[in-house]
This record gives sequence, C-alpha cells and structure tokens, in this order.
Amino acid sequence: MVLTAVVTALGCSEKDATKCQEALDGTRKSVAASDLALTSQWRERSYKYCEDQGALATLDREITTKQSADAAAKAAEAQRIALNAGLLKTFVTWAADNRAAPDHASVSPKCDGDDPDPSAAKKPTTDPAAAERFCTATRAAGTTALTARYWDADKSIVLFSTKVPAPASCDDLGPNKVLRTWDVPATGGQNVKRTRCELSGSLSGMNAVVSAAANAPVYIFSPSYLLKDPAMKKIAGE
Repeated sequence: MVLTAVVTALGCSEKDATKCQEALDGTRKSVAASDLALTSQWRERSYKYCEDQGALATLDREITTKQSADAAAKAAEAQRIALNAGLLKTFVTWAADNRAAPDHASVSPKCDGDDPDPSAAKKPTTDPAAAERFCTATRAAGTTALTARYWDADKSIVLFSTKVPAPASCDDLGPNKVLRTWDVPATGGQNVKRTRCELSGSLSGMNAVVSAAANAPVYIFSPSYLLKDPAMKKIAGE
C-alpha cells in the first residue's frame, strides 16, 4: 500500500492545459505591455503548466524579439533626445549671438527684391523706403537649418527658427516665464500643446513658441516681429 502511494506521487504531473493557456496569454499581454517583471512571472508559470516544448520555445522567441525591439526603440529615443538638446543649445547660442545684428547670422543673407541668382551678392540699401522688407539669413547645424528672418529697416525686428526631432519645451531654451499654453491641431486628428513664453538671460526681452510634437518648429522672436508677420502672429496665439 505504501509502495502504491509512492508510485502515484512520482507519476503525478503539474501540467494543466487550462492553466497553461492562461499563463501563455498572461505572458503575451505582459510582453505587449513591456512589463519585464510580470513577463518573467507569467513565463515561469507557463513552464510550470505547459507540456508542449514547442509552444514554450515560440513564447521565448516572442519575448526576446519584443524586448530587443524595446531596447532598440529606447536607445533611438535617447539618441533623439540628445540630438534635440544639442541642437537647441546651438540654436539658442546662435540666436543670442545674432539678435543685435541678424544680418551677420550668415555670410550671405537674402532680402525680398534681391537678385534671385543665389551667387549674386546682396546689394546695399541706400533708400530708407527700400529697406522696408524682410531679409533671411540661414546657417546649417549638421543637417538642420537655422534661420533668421528680420526687417531690413529695423533689424531688432527678428525671428529665429529651426526644427527639432523631439518635442521641445520653453525650459529647453533657458530661463523663461510661460505666457500661454493652448492646443493646436496635429496629424491624425490629434491635438498637441503649444506654449509661448518670455525668455530671460542672454535672450531677455524675446519670446519663444514651442510645440509638444516631434519635428515641430521652434521660434525665438522679438515681440515687435509679430506686427510685421500676420502668419507668425497667429502661430504665437494672438
């Protein structure tokens, strides 16, 4: 009788088809949610209750594939954020260095009415009335363009702009005071936050507009610029 009990105990298996399926489903849901701790717990339960070694091998491949993809995406996002920070630092420094003389922001600024030939030099303006026009100076920061747009007759009327790969905030531009935050339409029928702030430090007296979206423009401008550019006035929330 004792021998029979021992044989029965040795032959007992914990494998259970219902609990196996529950564990497989739980593992896959945890993998999809990128929950490493829960994935590990459900995987252990799968190995406890599942008898099909092929199904378990498939599960492990799914886990490895998803975790590798998550790691690659995390690394790419970290790289994108680092690129954002470096680009914004360059942009802020460039704007601060050229706010008083935006016509020096590049070696060959172009103004409305200039010769369309890109090799032609900008002609000096002697007639004050002829200087009532916009000019543009552009420089490259890696593969990204930094642009200064200014009023030729009064170069303190200026807008600096660039486009950054990751969402930007006013804090990325230095000391500031938020003036307004509002929603604007984005792709896919969604809305994103746009913020206007007043800058201080090296950009004191200037305003900025940023958007909480990838590949969105960042603007730094003198408030007087909005009087000359209705489109930018709308972007700035006025």
